[in-house]
Amino acid sequence: MKIIEHVRNIAEKVGKKISDICDTTTLRELAKKSGFVKRSTSRTEGEDFVRLMTTEILGEETVSAEGLCDILRQINPKADMSPQALNERIGREEAVRYLREVFELAVGENLAPAKSAVSPEILSPFGSVLLEDSTQIILHEKLADEFRGSGGSASRSALKIDLTYDAKQDALRKILISDGNVPDQSRADEILTGIQENDLILRDLGYFSVSSLREIGTKNAFFLSRLPKSVSVFLSDDKNASAANLPKHIGMKFGNLPVSDMTVRIGDKERLPCRLIAYRLPDEVVSERRRKAHISARKKGRQPSSEYLNWLRFGFYVTNVPEKIWEAEVVGTVYRLRWQIELTFRNWKSLMNIHILRGTRKERVECFLYGRLISVVVATMICGFASWYAFNYLKKEVSFHKVISWLRRKDRLAMAIRSENLSELFDDLIRNISKSLCKQKRKRKTTHQLLEERIPYMDSFPSDTHEMIIHIEFNIKISLA
Repeated sequence: MKIIEHVRNIAEKVGKKISDICDTTTLRELAKKSGFVKRSTSRTEGEDFVRLMTTEILGEETVSAEGLCDILRQINPKADMSPQALNERIGREEAVRYLREVFELAVGENLAPAKSAVSPEILSPFGSVLLEDSTQIILHEKLADEFRGSGGSASRSALKIDLTYDAKQDALRKILISDGNVPDQSRADEILTGIQENDLILRDLGYFSVSSLREIGTKNAFFLSRLPKSVSVFLSDDKNASAANLPKHIGMKFGNLPVSDMTVRIGDKERLPCRLIAYRLPDEVVSERRRKAHISARKKGRQPSSEYLNWLRFGFYVTNVPEKIWEAEVVGTVYRLRWQIELTFRNWKSLMNIHILRGTRKERVECFLYGRLISVVVATMICGFASWYAFNYLKKEVSFHKVISWLRRKDRLAMAIRSENLSELFDDLIRNISKSLCKQKRKRKTTHQLLEERIPYMDSFPSDTHEMIIHIEFNIKISLA
């Protein structure tokens, strides 16, 4: 009985946070503050517009202006607008400002924890485990002046969503929007403003910055990153020492050992002390990495050097997490956790169509973007509760893909928000988690299982050659130095 009461108490707390986001009084105040609603006689109330742009069109690729008007009348029969009038409202800067403020409200509610952390024991020494990555959304080329793309063979117009995700709380820590041509590395220091002592940061190579890693350590936080070949590595603190040839050094000192763990200094100027762990990768994986390196080099009219091809025999990782917390064998396994943010983007695109933003007006694109991001935050909060419940009481892993699909099906989330009855939604969710919303047992272990069992990185590769190559293509991005 106590368990049931505890689960319902947590469900109520999460539901309360979602209700606060959708609170009529709050939304009306924000609508007036942003200038979206200027007259008391306005046909469209602030809360109607928010629901229309978020949960009411959850997962829809596109909805015509006529369709939006029809949905709006279902939400509020008094909100009878023509398609032209609604399009005009969506195309105003006040509408963008309003949805942006609601989005910021949603992120704030999502950040306040309502439940205990969900993570394997191997991550217990850390406060938060922050994963950061970005995804790009291609826009109509007429928006190139407002949202610059990379140009060349890429799109002339694009925007980038940069996400910092707390893997222990299943919470969206920070979402930043920029032009599509903004490099990830320029955001390397953004994360420094929000990290706390004992936090752990995992990021893709695109964010690699030795100075940023140093600052993370200065805050008594921890980092784990792959090592780019372009970064110099020194084996001593002698200022006159030359950068090491790592493959050659490993061969001389460690022979053919599958794992090497050494203390090094990285960066020509910084000489940052850290652990370097090198894994001697399986032959099949090395062949695939070299094949991709040749393809990438040919596109640039050159050939990869023998030194670089030799480098590809290893997986290199740097961290300041001491050996007493992580033995060298599991460091690469922990880094697999970073792939969870890639899966998050995949769910956003396949289930919530975050990447489909049609139109040639900046304000219209931004309205739909913020509307979908608000839906993303709300769905993530519900998924986080489902993950907590499955982990603690079912000893299973919930599938975020299945939970989001379930929320979309039968307009469950939209109906719960419209009727202001989230308690029934959570009761129904709890009944369905064990039946159909958890990951099915499969031959290859999930990342969570690998971490829970502290499976050594070299043992976590599939034994089947073809499956191994697919696995590596899925988890490792090759960047030519």
